[in-house]
Amino acid sequence: MRHAARRTALVALAVLAGVSACGQPLYVARLGWAEAKILWRREPIREVVTRPGVGADLRERLELVLAARDFARDRLGFRVGKSYTSYAEVGGHEATVHVVSAAYRDRLKSFTWWYPIAGRVPYRGFFDAAAAQAEARRLAQRGLDVDVRPAIAFSTLGWFPDPLLSVTAEEKPVPLVATVLHELFHQTLYVAGEPAFNESAATFAGDRGAVAFFCHGPGADEARCDRARRGWKRTLARGRVLDRLADKLRRLYASRPPLAVRERVREKLAALAAETLTRHHLGDVSDVSPPNNARLLGALLYATRLDDFEALAPGDDDPGPALRALVVAARGRADPFEALADLAADRRGLGKLQNG
Repeated sequence: MRHAARRTALVALAVLAGVSACGQPLYVARLGWAEAKILWRREPIREVVTRPGVGADLRERLELVLAARDFARDRLGFRVGKSYTSYAEVGGHEATVHVVSAAYRDRLKSFTWWYPIAGRVPYRGFFDAAAAQAEARRLAQRGLDVDVRPAIAFSTLGWFPDPLLSVTAEEKPVPLVATVLHELFHQTLYVAGEPAFNESAATFAGDRGAVAFFCHGPGADEARCDRARRGWKRTLARGRVLDRLADKLRRLYASRPPLAVRERVREKLAALAAETLTRHHLGDVSDVSPPNNARLLGALLYATRLDDFEALAPGDDDPGPALRALVVAARGRADPFEALADLAADRRGLGKLQNG
């Protein structure tokens, strides 16, 4: 979901980690069967690109993916394994993961599920749309804000060599490369129970990695470089709007107003945020209006403290050293955002010395 369609639900991990121990055998079996069908259809990308009849657009995208994978390994320091060396032709209904999330209406707090290895995460994935909607109705009956959205890319954290899905390959070159880098970063760094850090770090890795790839790397192209730069700037600006709305809502909920007042004020705050997004052309307003805590928190998973990530490699600085430092600093930390804050403070301090 590029805001809506490019995003990882680490749903396949539920199968790989053996969630049946959690008393969800039917759920796991369905996910496992869908994932197995995808993996069964894998073909080596290097064979597909030489096959007669493959269209020029698809061939270019496949070659871009291989180049982005090498770039991630050699220049950004990612663990890539054998992911994105294969291609799987699938229908959109087969590959789309329907991600269900929920949150409490009286506080900005997600409802969570626990999985081995992944820890607590604020979403649950389904390859079947009807099953996702049924889960959403069950959660709504508990008085929760609920959201269901699609994800056409997901990570198994390196447990399996993730293929490039045909539905993902339909993306334009810049978001396609950003998606691949985003997913590969999950294989490089994943902090259990810290979904906002994991996804926001991967947003930085994917979007800033795409800037480096198209501006100074093997995909160097002036027009695509400009699109990647502008895309990252919009992502940063959108993240600031979401952060401001979240801060205001937290203060509102902390004051414990009467229900009618709470709903009226949160509708007003949501409308103001939507107006800001529209005025500055920062994308879809559905994450903020109508007010829905699950939808807002789902968007914030990918946009939390992005300015701190940007401080690690501001402007057109090479993101490779910053990402390597982040992996070392965050791995094993109880609060990886503290590690990020320390690195960002050091980088800002160095910048002041250099500019002083």
